[in-house]
Amino acid sequence: MQPEYTLSLALVDFLPIVFTAFGMFFVARMVDHLGRRQGQMALTGVVLIITGGTLKAVWKTIIAATQGAVDINWMEESLFVFMAPGFIFLAFAIWYAVRERQGTKISRVWLVPLVIIFLMLAGSAYLGITAPEEPTWKRILLGMLVLANLVSSVLLIVFAFRQKLPMIGILFILNFVGVLILNGLARVPDQTISLQWVEEGINTTTWLVFAFAAFRLYEFTRINLGVDPIRGLPNRSR
Repeated sequence: MQPEYTLSLALVDFLPIVFTAFGMFFVARMVDHLGRRQGQMALTGVVLIITGGTLKAVWKTIIAATQGAVDINWMEESLFVFMAPGFIFLAFAIWYAVRERQGTKISRVWLVPLVIIFLMLAGSAYLGITAPEEPTWKRILLGMLVLANLVSSVLLIVFAFRQKLPMIGILFILNFVGVLILNGLARVPDQTISLQWVEEGINTTTWLVFAFAAFRLYEFTRINLGVDPIRGLPNRSR
């Protein structure tokens, strides 16, 4: 049974997507200032994440506008299909960028995340084909998404505190706490309209906080830690 959506609720669902896109774009830009190859990987991850979120929001809007008469199921299911690889790319991009900033040279940055994503999608596809009525295939993607999101959050938090930016680190912590709260609320069996409005409020606020923190961290990185555009070496002005 599908939860009910009002059209206004479905349209508001685009707000956290906009804030997420804004924040993730600046995370990718920050990573790009630390390393070009990692920046390309981060941007790839961001595009996948936003694609998955947008498709789910469009699906919800269609459901609300047609009162459930039109259900484009693949748009709903694509949320995890796009977001799980996206967060894996983002987590590895941040990790590699920070390591290279610390002096560790990374070769073949795409190899490990691509292998992990291939195995994840292959296993999920196999289970989806052999046991389509079971949610196991989706749980694999969800589990990897949550893990990669956790790793990305921890890396951003640690990076912010190491750069002596405690307020930015705290904002990233608040974002992650908000995500945990939303995961808990999503498990409530009876998804009433009022509960969904509460979830949308938390979701919007959570990603607005993330967007602000990401922008400030990007600004700091661009000014203080970016790669020297002439010599290709880290800027060590601080």
